[in-house]
Amino acid sequence: MGYSSSRSIAMRIPHYTASAEFTRFVRTMPKTETHLHLEGSTPIELLRELEPERFSAPPPFWSPEFRYTSFDQFMGLYDEYCMNFYTSAQRYHDAAKIVLATCAEQGTRYVETSIHLPGLAAVNDSGPEILAAIRQAAPPGMEVRIFAGMCHNDYAMHGELIEAALGWDDLAGIDLHGPEYWRMETWSIDVWHRALAAGKSTKAHAGEFMPAPFVRWILDNLGVRRIEHGVRSIEDPELVRHLARQRITLDVCPISNVKLAVQGVPSMAAHPIRALFDAGVPVTINSDDTFFFGNRLEEEYFALHQELGFSKAELARIALNGIEIALLSPEKKQALVAEWRAFVAAESLDLAIAEGSNRFVG
Repeated sequence: MGYSSSRSIAMRIPHYTASAEFTRFVRTMPKTETHLHLEGSTPIELLRELEPERFSAPPPFWSPEFRYTSFDQFMGLYDEYCMNFYTSAQRYHDAAKIVLATCAEQGTRYVETSIHLPGLAAVNDSGPEILAAIRQAAPPGMEVRIFAGMCHNDYAMHGELIEAALGWDDLAGIDLHGPEYWRMETWSIDVWHRALAAGKSTKAHAGEFMPAPFVRWILDNLGVRRIEHGVRSIEDPELVRHLARQRITLDVCPISNVKLAVQGVPSMAAHPIRALFDAGVPVTINSDDTFFFGNRLEEEYFALHQELGFSKAELARIALNGIEIALLSPEKKQALVAEWRAFVAAESLDLAIAEGSNRFVG
């Protein structure tokens, strides 16, 4: 069955809007989405089909003024609203089809989406069947990579599933997610290093609800070169310099950070992404969990322009950061970079800023 996102858009109050010209600029710029949780972005159309009365109005957390009181509250709502939806590979496909189409209409060429791996234990279809269903949902021309997310304490109950996932051909990599403040268990060190040895990409959530030393611990022990969020790295100038020198990318979700009331982010205008970018740290901007924040990727670009003074050329640089880390063949990456350069030229952007800014020197 086909679905339109028009009704959900009509229900939504945008967090940021822009002029027609600037909206065109953002939507036509070749870009990536590298921090997107599929379950947390479950389309409301699908939930409404199952429970029409409950989802006849927008959920309260779609309001731009809404702030979560804690990450525990957020996780509780995650389970309450979305996790029970995913009972089959078909459900994953249906959700991914709408989510990825929404990405495509905003000019997204490449998407990394994650699924909560332990959730697959309650699904009759196999992991490879679920991955195939998600990949088949991608619109023409879009490259999709799927990551298996897991929490700090998931191995005791789901170790067999985690081990099996390392051998799934369609799985691009693994991601440590969930509450950062839960105790780290040593299994993650072994699994992350074996995943790398098996040819998987690895990333981890850090520096959102735990301070800068946790980011350093993750880098030193898990060996990742991608940090999801990472905004509290700003608390440690030496860590910021390390991220810039080593070209370790932070996949940042600005609207999510504001609505989750992350420490040091009382408002968008105070978001540390400006300081991180200026320090030479490679950053991307992403939408995280669109069902729980009521946001769209383009609004993240609008926010950085309006509240943090990012120029068009600087936003293009952020888009290029995402292209540079994309898990693409050399030929496909070169083609996407060429498309990006053609866009920069057509928009008469300063190539020295768009291509050369955000490069650490020192």
